[in-house]
Amino acid sequence: MHKTLLMFLAFSATAMPAMATYAARYFEAEYRLYVSGLLIGKANVRLAISPDNYLLSAHIRPAGFGRIAGQSHVVSTTRGTLRDGNLMPQRLDLSWTSEDTIKSSYMDYIDGAPHKFVSGYAQPEEFRSKNPIAIENVGVGSVDPFLGLLSPLNGRPLRAACDGTKRIFDGRRLATLTAQDAQFVPPFEHDFPQRRPAVKCSILWQPVAGYSEASLERAAEFPPVSAHFGQIGNIGFAAPLDMRGKSRYGRVTIYAVRYFTETMTPFSPFDIREITAQ
Repeated sequence: MHKTLLMFLAFSATAMPAMATYAARYFEAEYRLYVSGLLIGKANVRLAISPDNYLLSAHIRPAGFGRIAGQSHVVSTTRGTLRDGNLMPQRLDLSWTSEDTIKSSYMDYIDGAPHKFVSGYAQPEEFRSKNPIAIENVGVGSVDPFLGLLSPLNGRPLRAACDGTKRIFDGRRLATLTAQDAQFVPPFEHDFPQRRPAVKCSILWQPVAGYSEASLERAAEFPPVSAHFGQIGNIGFAAPLDMRGKSRYGRVTIYAVRYFTETMTPFSPFDIREITAQ
């Protein structure tokens, strides 16, 4: 079940990057995932951001009908610096439960470029790519699948969240997400949390390298994903209010039931060991 979540949210915390407490701001959100109208998962998201640094952490877990399929939890934490309003990742940590064990992967960056990837997941032969990409060839400008949900506005109108192409790299696979056909949606024409302006667009996912032949064949069948974006407070970033698309499992919907509400209480990234101990 968590693979479907990571596909849209696409995918153990180390020390947080230095954040001046007086300058940092903290936001929390909750998303729910539906497949063919059935609730199968929830994702809680934490965002800490200051003028110099950011941290984005999510806990993804089964819910509703998804509990029948398994009890796997996933924690994704990405962190880095801000340079001219743009995200410069430094570290990605991914942890998940598998039966009675906890497994993890991480990716380090140098000057915003992926440098080292270590994974606790061994790909089966059928999922391995015949067109792999070396991590040193990815370069600056890519983000991990989870960080790709944040869109820097850099002083531009909200519709900028639905304009342009992002390069997504998860340690093994490189793809692009291209947003297009932006349409402004006034607050009175939608029912998302906290009445706010939104922008609607379609997002086209295209694999570049590192994908298996089966994944490439399925990619050709996927239509663009429809998404609405809203602005997070006044910090100059936008994120999805919802995402809707089709998969081999049925129609998939991710919907924000609580959208990046600011809190005055500092928090730490999610810790999968604390979660599983509860």
